[in-house]
Amino acid sequence: MRALPGTNGVRCITVSLDTVRRWLKEKGWRWKRCRRSLKDKRDEAEFLAGKRILQAFHEREAIGKLDVFYLDESGFSSRSCVPYAWQHKGETLRLPANVPGRTNIIGFLNRNNEAYWHTADGSVTHQEIIAAMNGFIRSRNIEKLTIVVMDNASFHRKAVAEAGWKWLEQRVWAWFLPAYSPELNPIEILWKKIKYEWLSWAAYHCYEAMRSALSEIFENLGGKYRVNFA
Repeated sequence: MRALPGTNGVRCITVSLDTVRRWLKEKGWRWKRCRRSLKDKRDEAEFLAGKRILQAFHEREAIGKLDVFYLDESGFSSRSCVPYAWQHKGETLRLPANVPGRTNIIGFLNRNNEAYWHTADGSVTHQEIIAAMNGFIRSRNIEKLTIVVMDNASFHRKAVAEAGWKWLEQRVWAWFLPAYSPELNPIEILWKKIKYEWLSWAAYHCYEAMRSALSEIFENLGGKYRVNFA
């Protein structure tokens, strides 16, 4: 910081960028990525009520009365993200452009990192949701009520309307989150971890590499790969 002569007797002060950053941090400001939000669209009372219901579910889960899994879907392709990577100064790692191929994953995840995955190579429809749920039910020895939490996507609603009664017969109940409340679905954290932390630079070279890398992550979730939901 230094003072410079100004006009009309006013002294001008120049401040370095590092000084500005340090001052902002001292005042509690942080430089971080902005994000899009749906908060303005949701009903806050419904959101808080949903949050309390989920807490009650997990309290029952903690004493062994029921199981809680979160369902969601995400798409993966070699074009969906440009990852960070360590690179020598003056060099830029380049990925091929316009790589074809996309995989849609329907996932079920609980807070112990137990998971079930269903792959849909085409669009995610209500029929794919039904197939995924049926596979999830077959994969588990369900002795107590299992609650599957999902958002209000139209194909979720249609799947539950068509097959929800069959799932209830097998002690699986679909419960819908309040509208516009993605932060209440912790599987969203998993998708971010996969796309921005766990998939290596090499996974984005081609569709086959992407599929192979995803398989390795899913096979080792709960061990090598974990999400901390605390």
